Amino acid sequence: MRLLSEQYPTRDQYPFNIGVLQRTRSLQFSSPVTFFIGENGSGKTTLLEALARRCNIHIWSGIERTRSVINPYEERFFLYIDVKWTDGIVPGSFFSSQIFRNFAQLVDEWEADNPGQIDYFGGKSLMAQSHGQSIMSFFKSRYKIKGLYLLDEPETALSPRSQVELRNFSGR
Repeated sequence: MRLLSEQYPTRDQYPFNIGVLQRTRSLQFSSPVTFFIGENGSGKTTLLEALARRCNIHIWSGIERTRSVINPYEERFFLYIDVKWTDGIVPGSFFSSQIFRNFAQLVDEWEADNPGQIDYFGGKSLMAQSHGQSIMSFFKSRYKIKGLYLLDEPETALSPRSQVELRNFSGR
């Protein structure tokens, strides 16, 4: 992934004003798992979302809320990223624990209209499980498929044991 910082439309507004996004030219993803670590507000989520958009990965969204201040640049950040695939394009998904509940509710709606939809997730409604259990059901089903998986703070609802189990999925 290459950051096209020389083309940024501004350097004064988020996310283009983040120092690491101004100084970093490229990122190589050479291992099955890469962690982005940083303080809150350092741009990790924004970078993951931009990468997802650049890779044509759908981002489920929940109920849209209006912000008091609209940032015209945040959702267009992906336009300033270039992605090169080394082994060919693969499908993928973007996961955020913030929007997962909305996804789980959607799956229940699909199940009501077309029984059998929850079979993909172990045969049990994601809404009938604890937050952590439903997230692990999602991971167990989805990550059997080879792909690019962008996870934004998946650990927030997971116990330490489930966090280790999730980490071990990359070796399968």
